[in-house]
Amino acid sequence: MKTVRFITLLLAVILIASLIGAACGPTPTPVPTKLPAPSAPATATPVPAKATATPSVTRGGNLIIATRAANEPASMDGQVDPYLDTWLFNSWVADPLILLTSAGEYKPMLATGWTLSPDGKTWTFTLRKDVKFQDGTPFNAEAVKFNIDRLMDPATHSALMADNVGVSAFKATEVVDEFTVKIIYNAPVPKAWWGFSICPMWSPTAVKKYGKDFHQNLVGTGAFKMTEWVKGNYLKFVKDPNYKGGPPLQEHTGPAYLDSITVKFVGEDAVLGEILKTGEANMVMEMPAQSLAFYKNNPAFQIVPGYQPGTAMQFVMNTGKPPLDDIRVRQALRYAYDQDKINQTLYDGYYVAVKGPLTKFTRCYWKGVEDAYKYDPEKSKSLLEEAGWKVNPRTGIREKDGKPLALNIVMLHHQELGEYLGVQFRAIGVDLKVEVVPGPVQLERALNGQFDLMYCRLRSFEPDDLYAIWYSKNLKPGGWAWSRFQNDKLDEILLKTQSIADLEERCKLFTEAQKMITEFALALPTVDNPIYFVMPKSVKGVKVGVFGGWLFVNDIYIEK
Repeated sequence: MKTVRFITLLLAVILIASLIGAACGPTPTPVPTKLPAPSAPATATPVPAKATATPSVTRGGNLIIATRAANEPASMDGQVDPYLDTWLFNSWVADPLILLTSAGEYKPMLATGWTLSPDGKTWTFTLRKDVKFQDGTPFNAEAVKFNIDRLMDPATHSALMADNVGVSAFKATEVVDEFTVKIIYNAPVPKAWWGFSICPMWSPTAVKKYGKDFHQNLVGTGAFKMTEWVKGNYLKFVKDPNYKGGPPLQEHTGPAYLDSITVKFVGEDAVLGEILKTGEANMVMEMPAQSLAFYKNNPAFQIVPGYQPGTAMQFVMNTGKPPLDDIRVRQALRYAYDQDKINQTLYDGYYVAVKGPLTKFTRCYWKGVEDAYKYDPEKSKSLLEEAGWKVNPRTGIREKDGKPLALNIVMLHHQELGEYLGVQFRAIGVDLKVEVVPGPVQLERALNGQFDLMYCRLRSFEPDDLYAIWYSKNLKPGGWAWSRFQNDKLDEILLKTQSIADLEERCKLFTEAQKMITEFALALPTVDNPIYFVMPKSVKGVKVGVFGGWLFVNDIYIEK
């Protein structure tokens, strides 16, 4: 949904990641890249390792993907546009320097290896020597420097992607030799792992040639060329026959199997739910939950879920004003609803119940949240009584000092979720008003503090979303600390996560942060909507990333 992506990505001052690189001279010893994936991502019809097409097997076809109209980017330049869908489409055109695999590992891609200086401030990485951009421009250290410098240039307006690769600490890009480059920072940037796994490398020649129109004329090093963009209708990508890819991005070597990919933007969920039946598409990305039952029970189709890391659909509480400045009221709300029942009642169990600040598909997830705040309306009532809120027998709503316990919940979509919470809260004497507003209104009210509960969602595999939302000094334009909660210990823990490169140490700190966020009841976690890819059984080789909406297309083919 565009609204989800708007709030989850437009202001995301963080996301996590890391840089890549390799040492000068001999092939360096890579920095350890295996990360503990929170769960195995779903796949459909895996392609055998090192599979190579033979004369007796035809692997090709034209893949037509239908997706929501709200997923159409405003700009196709992922170095500028802050939406996940843009970055996904870019990944088919432009390989990254490093790859975050389906197994949750960072692997060399356009880079062949990397090293990190002892102080964590300098990444040195070496590059492949056999790669050219789709317009024939050589891929080398100068090209990487061009992209990094463009990214960091304020004139590019690359607020989110630049932040992913550490713009605030950036010092310089240095070309060591033709295929070795250094990225130098004034401080460690551990989140750059993520940033460089999603950042497209563009042809310097094409960027200069097309100027402001480059986003409609993308030129990268990937397996597909973007050939058409009819706005409000479709995107088309055609196979690059000169592509020289291989592992880790794809199981086979050489060009992708598919001849083309067309992405159709569909305005109505009802149409999206039926389009596979009419044959107008052979894949749906983000199949509506209400349409899944038909395909689940039909042996001619397959469903691949993409589970999403990050915060899920949570509502932060405004602790800067009554009544949510009282921890007892916040805790009472946490005990008043059941995430599993929300999932079953509203979404037929196709969503995922989320009990804490992060989904279980995020690195550094703390399982302790699953035992916190189990549904207990009687405890909710007891806490509210202790806080001085007494039920008015005439209205059924609690009052204190003559004022009713009335809250508003501000959201972008999923109105039914707010209404469900309203019913649960009314049962404990709390009046909840649901307000659905457009993104710009939400942002304005969030920064002005004109809310009690505010929809706040960020998505990333690394847990730096916690820093973005709960580090108190991030209450500023472009920042996410809307709850106005301030705790010196929590701030100290979160600030440390931004300067420590060691991934295990960062996890320890993020675990402590999750414990505190849960203890102080700073948000209402609810559910998360997986990205469901649905297609006929004839579509083979489908893989999604640990970031659920990420579709790897290079091994896909259509069996005839």
